[in-house]
Amino acid sequence: MALAAVFAAAVLEALAVIGTVIPGSTIVFAGGVLIGLHALNPWTTATLAVAGAVLGDGISYWLGCHYRKKIRILWPMRRYPALFDRGQAYFENNGGKSVFLGRFLGPLRAIVPVIAGMSNMPPTRFYAMNVLSAFVWSAAHLIPGVLFGASLQLAGAVSSRLALLLVALALLLWGTGVLVRAAIRLGRPRVAGLRDRLVERARGRQARGRQEWVARLVLSLFDSARPESQALLSAAVVLAGATWLFLGILEDVVSSDPLIELDRTIYALLQGMRTDWADSFMVFVTGLGGAAGTAAVVLAVAALFAIKRYWRSLGYWLAAAGFAEVLVWALKYGVGRSRPSAIYSGVEQFSFPSGHAVLAITVYGFLAFLMARGKSAGGKTAIALFAASAIVLIAFSRLYLGVHWFSDVMASLGLGLAWVALLGIAYTHHVRNERVSAWALLLLVSAPLALVGGSYLRTHHDADLAKYAYRPKFETLTLADWKAGRWRELPGARSELAGEAQEPFSVQWAGKREQISAALAFAGWDAAAPWTPKSALLWLLPAARIEALPVLPKFDRGARPKLTFVKILSARERLVIRLWTLRDVIESGSGGQPRPLWNGMLTLEELRRPAAMITLAATRPDFASPARILEQDLRKQPLSAARRERNGAPVLLLW
Repeated sequence: MALAAVFAAAVLEALAVIGTVIPGSTIVFAGGVLIGLHALNPWTTATLAVAGAVLGDGISYWLGCHYRKKIRILWPMRRYPALFDRGQAYFENNGGKSVFLGRFLGPLRAIVPVIAGMSNMPPTRFYAMNVLSAFVWSAAHLIPGVLFGASLQLAGAVSSRLALLLVALALLLWGTGVLVRAAIRLGRPRVAGLRDRLVERARGRQARGRQEWVARLVLSLFDSARPESQALLSAAVVLAGATWLFLGILEDVVSSDPLIELDRTIYALLQGMRTDWADSFMVFVTGLGGAAGTAAVVLAVAALFAIKRYWRSLGYWLAAAGFAEVLVWALKYGVGRSRPSAIYSGVEQFSFPSGHAVLAITVYGFLAFLMARGKSAGGKTAIALFAASAIVLIAFSRLYLGVHWFSDVMASLGLGLAWVALLGIAYTHHVRNERVSAWALLLLVSAPLALVGGSYLRTHHDADLAKYAYRPKFETLTLADWKAGRWRELPGARSELAGEAQEPFSVQWAGKREQISAALAFAGWDAAAPWTPKSALLWLLPAARIEALPVLPKFDRGARPKLTFVKILSARERLVIRLWTLRDVIESGSGGQPRPLWNGMLTLEELRRPAAMITLAATRPDFASPARILEQDLRKQPLSAARRERNGAPVLLLW
């Protein structure tokens, strides 16, 4: 079914007119993802994608050759006369190469082959361009899909939480892009129609002498004779919708509506998806979206306006950020809602609304408005997507780190969007000749963010990681209780989502890090080499040696192992031990220093080279042999050991 979908999508996307509404590129990309996940054969999928693309263009070319000018009056072609005109003009300007280029140009991809047929383009020349473009088009969509699928598989091997989080973020950003594009495409004609009706009524009232001040206000804002009228009406619609969203959520929060239960559900879900790597990235994002990053952007743009003597723009810009900050503080004091985690003091201990989210949408949203003035529809869409992605990442980081409720963030987005829309209306009406290049603003924002990001990583990142760390409860065990049977209460397998069991834990070790490292090194085990860009690229080489391949860290309940050691058995096999510190701490009965308790996973990995394209170190399902080898290696060590069994699998206790 997946292969049939890839073939059908490639055919339909190139088919006359129909291809303008078929998401063929997305489906072919999804086929590439399935290749990366080893669910589809790469050569079969690529062959079907190329064949479908060639067939689709071929059918469109045949229709043009067969029906000539009559095709314009056939259904559904007669509903798109403007599309035919654009295709005709593009073909006349670019000739035969338009068949190659047109496949990559949105709506034109489904009409250029028809125009080529109507224009008597020689079949040999057409099919040469058709086949060549089909190969390039298929590769351009399959290869990114394969890489994304492979990254998901790799992330899944490391941590299913990490894979799920990557998918969630990708879907969130993709959904944001779809919503932004759909809002612009569908909203523009509706907004124009609403504007025209408002203007018509205002003119009627003005002619009858009724409420002339209202009529003058409406005409001054929305008269179609003014080039900015559509932008003003769009801003007015956004203002109304965002205000409704904010006030609706505020009412639910104050009245303890069932929305509060949704807040708790989303909080628990996201805390169950946390991993060390994602924590590090989200802490960095939230740091850039905090006071230092936002202040750097505000000051940089303000300096540009001051240098250019754009005093009105400077006033609006400073008012945008300043009033948003004052409003956040006032609402925090007024609502007084507690955060999910108590890591702040003073006014920051209150959760509603999210200052990060409000300032993100105010600063980056108003900046996007300034950059988009006078741009084409495509330019405005690109700017809107860029700003929306930054805002969504910052807002999501607050949810992921567990310092805000979902309703806090949604209300903050509504509040910030309403404030930006109001600013946009006033700015458009009063400031006309103060425009700055979008590229200049983008470079101006990127430079201070890069400086702040670098400085933050050096000075605050580690401290913030500790501040935002997830802190589950833990208890203390005595050494005697652990050996007597409490070891059974400790996790028996690596787990990620909802307690799902992965590889079993076959080692429990009570000892200090230095003692464990020394014992393993003496037994012939080597510390796993740290990951570097160079070592990570070895996965992509079909002839990489197993001793050179980096070791996947594999996460347990979101935490990566603290110790990882490797023992090479042969040219194709190696043993890997990964050790996590448990929340429990072993107390020695003699009054000595407490020793941390480690849970260890022993795996046997072997080389695999799928399609002779990449090299993977796959885990074999044999978990008993690695435990026996480790026990033999440690026999001559000054260690105490006891062999136990859990559900038929060996568990080695060491102290």
